Amino acid sequence: MSLRTARILTSTYLALALFFVTWPGLKPFARIEPLVLGLPFSMAWIAGWIAGSVFVLYGLDRVERRHRDGEGS
Repeated sequence: MSLRTARILTSTYLALALFFVTWPGLKPFARIEPLVLGLPFSMAWIAGWIAGSVFVLYGLDRVERRHRDGEGS
């Protein structure tokens, strides 16, 4: 994957995460039931987006490290 593509995908994910954890995007998911791992659904929804961003940023770091070491184009 090229560095540019990785940065675009990461930016897209983070923009979607910002939308879905704030008011307009969270509204359809803002409920208490069902409980997910003991958390209210809305809190689990936000935690899921944050956990996903950890993996996305880790992937971006791997791509940037490969590019920085000269293996990528």
